[in-house]
Amino acid sequence: MVVQEKLNSLIAEACKSASVTLVEADMFRAGKRKTLRIFIDKPEGVSIDDCTNVSHFLSDALDLDPELIEGAYTLEVSSPGLDRPLKSLADFNRNKGRLLRVNRSTGKTVTGELLDADEENLTLKLKGNAGEIVIPRSEVLSAKVEVKI
Repeated sequence: MVVQEKLNSLIAEACKSASVTLVEADMFRAGKRKTLRIFIDKPEGVSIDDCTNVSHFLSDALDLDPELIEGAYTLEVSSPGLDRPLKSLADFNRNKGRLLRVNRSTGKTVTGELLDADEENLTLKLKGNAGEIVIPRSEVLSAKVEVKI
């Protein structure tokens, strides 16, 4: 467990040094190699330079301490992508002010600007003058940012 805590600390430090937010980190085996996949984000969007900075920081640190990931590994650093479903409270809070499409367990789909989010509810401003709606998070089957092109 100490190794995992040290790895988590390094990932957090890498993100802080690049001024990005960690969205998700996942370690899994792909064939004979382990893969450490990291998704990062920031309000203005993630650039290739952001991914490169996090990758170089982590790669250098992991090379100095081979016990953190034993054997061969692949390191992947990227943005979560525009169509990634929002899951955690942190995901919702990062996307306040953006237009969301929320599929509900009631069968209804709602689209609106995310005004607020907490552990219990999402508050959306509906299009036009339709007002606001509070959606219990327990009713949210999926929520994604609506991409404007």
